Amino acid sequence: MRTLKASFLLIGPWDARLQELGAHIATDLQQAWHWIQDSTYDVVAVSITLVLGKKFPEFYQAIKESSPSTQFIAVVPEDFSAHQLSFLHEEFSFFRVMSSYQDADLETHLFSALEEANQRKQDENLALLIREQTAQLKRLQIELEERVQKRTKFLTEARRKLFLTNSRIEGFKRALMAVHQASSVGEIEQLLNESMAATVHTSWIRLFYHPQDELFSRQVQAQLNFTQLQVPLFRHHEKVGSIFFLRGPDHPFTKEESDFLTRVAEAVALALDRIQKLKESESLKEQWEATFNSMSDPVVLIDTNYDIIQSNKALDDRLREQNREHTSRKCYQVLYNREEPCPGCQRGTNFRVQSQSSSPRTFEVFSQSLPLDSEKPPVFVNLYHDVTQQLKMEKQILESAKMAELGTIGSSIAHELNNPLGGILSFTQLIKMDMSPDNPLYPDIVEMEAGVQRCKEIVQNLLGFTRNPNADQIGDISLKEACLRALKIVELQTKSQGIEVKLHFPGDEILVRGHLNLLAQALKNVLQSAIDHVTDRSRNEKGFRPILDIEISSGAELTYILVKDNGTPEKNPSLPIGLGLSVASQILRDFDGTLEFSLSQDHENIARIAFSL
Repeated sequence: MRTLKASFLLIGPWDARLQELGAHIATDLQQAWHWIQDSTYDVVAVSITLVLGKKFPEFYQAIKESSPSTQFIAVVPEDFSAHQLSFLHEEFSFFRVMSSYQDADLETHLFSALEEANQRKQDENLALLIREQTAQLKRLQIELEERVQKRTKFLTEARRKLFLTNSRIEGFKRALMAVHQASSVGEIEQLLNESMAATVHTSWIRLFYHPQDELFSRQVQAQLNFTQLQVPLFRHHEKVGSIFFLRGPDHPFTKEESDFLTRVAEAVALALDRIQKLKESESLKEQWEATFNSMSDPVVLIDTNYDIIQSNKALDDRLREQNREHTSRKCYQVLYNREEPCPGCQRGTNFRVQSQSSSPRTFEVFSQSLPLDSEKPPVFVNLYHDVTQQLKMEKQILESAKMAELGTIGSSIAHELNNPLGGILSFTQLIKMDMSPDNPLYPDIVEMEAGVQRCKEIVQNLLGFTRNPNADQIGDISLKEACLRALKIVELQTKSQGIEVKLHFPGDEILVRGHLNLLAQALKNVLQSAIDHVTDRSRNEKGFRPILDIEISSGAELTYILVKDNGTPEKNPSLPIGLGLSVASQILRDFDGTLEFSLSQDHENIARIAFSL
């Protein structure tokens, strides 16, 4: 029974089980011809006998007209002429040729042909879409050119009408424009003199604030031979001065001229009020900008599109430190070098954001909505406070608290373990004394004794580290012993992270005076900082080989402990920040020592501890 829709049309004695794949099996070309009248097939499989028939070219042409992407598979006996097969392939373009109807790769050939047919359909659809889009773009281009021409013609006509309108009213508004263009009293006088000379034929125009205006009026009347028109200037119904229009004595001002100049004086009064407010606003602006730029943290005004409206000097200084330029308007690009808004950004409320760099920094953003216009979206004032070091200090304080608690617990555990270890060591040594070296178990007893000694040494180091530093007596301390004790404390970290530790100790003991445990704690903090450097680089660089180098040397006047690491270089090695290093620096100062940091030529971090002999 033929299904309603199938991708394969098989003509000939094919296996009926192929119908399970959705194939239509026709017994002959006539039946297949009837089926293609109301169905389309992606793959058609025929024998070479049908291909050589007279009706096959017409059948092939009909299928290609209805579905050009249809692929043909031919069943050709192995003894068929290769030359004739090549000729038929050029005419009918077979996708695949099989030797029998029971070919083992029949299903693979069918689905390969189906994939080829689908690919050609997609190519045809894509080509059709491109042709349609090209035609549509050409139509849009023609429409756009027509609109541009109409717009150009409209603008030309609008400019012509505007020029005529401006020419008609130019004489009336010249005085008002002169007043409103001025930015000072002297400029108002100059512009009015230039514009009124042709309109009202004035010789001289002066402005005076009260009470200088009354004094000038009396001087003109007493000393100068001019016809004057004094018009008072008011601000909020309060007289602030007068404007004087002067011309020759034989040209008195008419009533119309007086009315016109009175209106000009009203405009001058508004201009003076504007100038006064402008000075006040400029003063407020200078004060605001001084306050705005004096803030040490970057402050940015942004709109709803994340575009920067204004920023303070701290942002420019920060970009200058990073050798970057203010080339974008987007806040997330300028501040954090991102291509999209920062994750967790909540404008209008306080939030935290982290920069996107090799050394991420965390910023506390204090954001406030600022509605400048009720009809426009609000702007946002964002203050970015760097809390990276604060968080680091908080984490270090928390870690210090954990270490203090761990020290208390470790001290208790160490005391509990010390006595059993002593007993085990004693019994092991007794067994060793009673056993002959020739005994087969003697090497095992020796290993047991060494292991117990190792455990006891670890417990003693733990007790020494957790003991109150001030409980130790002040005395001569071996720098080698202090370094080894500090190294024992961080030994688990160095071994677990594969850090190679290199020791360069002199043959002679070098002594300083102080508390052994305090000095070991200070050295431990310095070593921990070096381990943090190599750990950070190991996370970011595959195949990195971490190295920690400890060297003790003595000069004529100073003794040095150098701690080097090849981890992530400090950006500002002269000012390392961290609770552990601060504590270490304070301890070393109590030892009359110094702690300095630097970078080598190979960009290695160097911690230099110096003691006076």
